[in-house]
Amino acid sequence: MKFSVLISIYFREKPENLRLAFQSLVDQTLQADEIILVKDGPLTPELDEMINRFQDLLPLKLIVLPENKSLGYALNEGLKHCSFEWVARMDTDDICHPERFEKQVAFVKANPDIDLIGANITEFIE
Repeated sequence: MKFSVLISIYFREKPENLRLAFQSLVDQTLQADEIILVKDGPLTPELDEMINRFQDLLPLKLIVLPENKSLGYALNEGLKHCSFEWVARMDTDDICHPERFEKQVAFVKANPDIDLIGANITEFIE
């Protein structure tokens, strides 16, 4: 089962958070077929550099909005570019459990009548 990951980023995100989020995607036991990253307006040079560092490690597909709109707007634009029926959502400060996609895809395959799946989260404060 192929699936997309949909992420939006804007200039106030911390590059280290993005690095950790991307690394958690690299570390997945089941890799996404595409990662749609919506750049919601111009980013800092540091964020652009972090994206460039992961271009060869992840199937990134960049969607560039010329100006910052909003998270909802950016996600709706990104959804238009997702190639697959199933779309996993994450934020640029999320760290996925290494087996997240493997477990979620297995659940979807075992329960073909579902339309939406979620998971528990653990929050931490820096």
